[in-house]
Amino acid sequence: MKHLFRAILFLGSLFFCCDLFCIQTRPNIVVFLADDLGYGSINSYGADPNLVRTPNLNRLAEEGVRFTRAFTTGSVCSPTRYGLLTGRYSWKTRLKRGVINSYDPMLIDPDTETIASWLRRYGYRSAAIGKWHLGYKSTRFKNLLGKINPGPLDVGFDYHFGVPNNFDDIHKVYIENDQVYGLRSNKISSYGRSFYGKPYTGYDAPQRVTTAVMDETTEKAIQWIDRLEEDQPFFLYFGSVAVHHPITPSERMRGTSNAAAYGDFIHDVDHAVGQFMDALDHRGIADNTIVIFTSDNGGDIPKDAHRPEVQAQQAGLALNGSLRGDKHTIYNGGFQVPFIVRWPRHNKAGSSHEGLVSTADIFATLAEAVSGEIPLLTKAAPDSFSFLPLLKNPGAASNRAHAVLRDVNGRQAILFENWKFIDNALPGGEQVTGKDSEILFNLKSDPQERMNVIENHPKVAEKARALLHAIRTQPASRGIPLK
Repeated sequence: MKHLFRAILFLGSLFFCCDLFCIQTRPNIVVFLADDLGYGSINSYGADPNLVRTPNLNRLAEEGVRFTRAFTTGSVCSPTRYGLLTGRYSWKTRLKRGVINSYDPMLIDPDTETIASWLRRYGYRSAAIGKWHLGYKSTRFKNLLGKINPGPLDVGFDYHFGVPNNFDDIHKVYIENDQVYGLRSNKISSYGRSFYGKPYTGYDAPQRVTTAVMDETTEKAIQWIDRLEEDQPFFLYFGSVAVHHPITPSERMRGTSNAAAYGDFIHDVDHAVGQFMDALDHRGIADNTIVIFTSDNGGDIPKDAHRPEVQAQQAGLALNGSLRGDKHTIYNGGFQVPFIVRWPRHNKAGSSHEGLVSTADIFATLAEAVSGEIPLLTKAAPDSFSFLPLLKNPGAASNRAHAVLRDVNGRQAILFENWKFIDNALPGGEQVTGKDSEILFNLKSDPQERMNVIENHPKVAEKARALLHAIRTQPASRGIPLK
C-alpha cells in the first residue's frame, strides 16, 4: 500500500509537471489586423521603398512566411472581422450586405465559439484592442451609456479597449471592457461633425483625437501584455485604425513618406508592428509567439482627387498592386491582402507560399497550433481551414480548396483551382442583370480579371454554381470537397 501511494504521488506530480510544461510552452498569439491596407501597400508586397518604408513588416516577412494568395471574406470591414474571430462566413448571419452601423447590436452571438473563447479552455488570457466594428448590446441602441452587454467580454475576451466602429465614428470615445472609457456623467451634448457628416454624440468622456489613436491603442495593448504573469499564454487581437479614412497620421510620421499623408499613415502601421515586436523581444517570448499580420480588405481608392489615397496613387504607390478593383468591390483588389505569419520555432524564415488561404483560416490554424487538433465542424470554425502545415513546409499543398468572397452589396464570388466565379444573386433574391450578370475568370491567364470566359467554359461554370450552392446550404464549408 505504501509503494502504491508513492506511485500515485509520483504519477500525479508527473501529470502536473506535464500540464505546467504545456501551459508554459504553448505559443503566445498576436493577430494584427490593419484596416484598408491593400496588397501593394508595403515593401514586401511590392511597394517602392522610395515612396514608403516598412522595415518592421519587412523583418516580419524575412523571419516568417509571406502568403501571396491570401483573401479576406469580405471587401468591407465587419464581414472579415466576424469571419476571422469565429471561423464562419458572415453572410450566414443577419449581415447579408454592408457593415455594422453605429447603433447596431453585436453580430457575434454569445453562444458562438470564437478564437478567444476556444483558447480560454487552454489557459489563455485574451484581449481585443483597437477597432471592433462588430456591434455591442443585444438590440439596436440609442447610445453607449451604462453597461455595454453583450460585448467582447461575453465572447471570450478578458480585456477590451476599443474604437466602437469606424476610425471617426460618431461615438468619438473608447470603450474599455463594458463601458465608455473615462465616462464622468450621463450627460450627452452633440457637437461638430464626423468625417461622415453626422454630429458626434458628445459623451461626457475623453474624446478620441484621430492623430493619437494608433499610439494610444498600441500603448494599451503593450501595457496589457506587460501586466500578464511571465508564463501566462495570451492572445492579442489588435485592430489597427490605420489606414482607414480620415487619413490622419501621427505627428511623428507626418511628412516621412513620399506618398502623401496616406504613406505617412502606412508608416504608423509599420511603427506599431515594430512596437509589438520590441515588446515581445523585451519579454524574451518572441520565438514562441505566433504573429499574424494582415488586413480586413483591400485599399480604398475614392474618386475625389484631393483625398490622400488618390494622391498616394498619383505619387506612384499602387495601393492594391496590379489587382483590379478596391474596397467594396467584387474584384480581387477588394479581397487579396498582405498576409504574413511569423513563428520562429516552426516556420521556415523568408519563405513564401502561393496556396489559397483566407482570413477565416486563422481560427483553425491557431487551434491546431495550440492543441494539435482542429475543432470539430459541429463545435467551432466551420468555414476555417488550417494552414499550419504551410508554415512548417512551404512546399505543402493548401488545405483550402475553395473560398467564398462577399462584396459591400452582398454579391458573392467563389475561388477554386485557377477560377473565380461571380454569381448574379444578391441578398433577398435580386438578380444582377445585363451583360456579365454571371462572370467567370481564369485567374492564371487573366489575373487582372478583364475577360469573362463563362461562355467558353460552361462545365466549369456549372461546377462553380453547384459548389457555391453546397456551401450556402450546408452548415460547414470545411467538410465540402472540391469534386
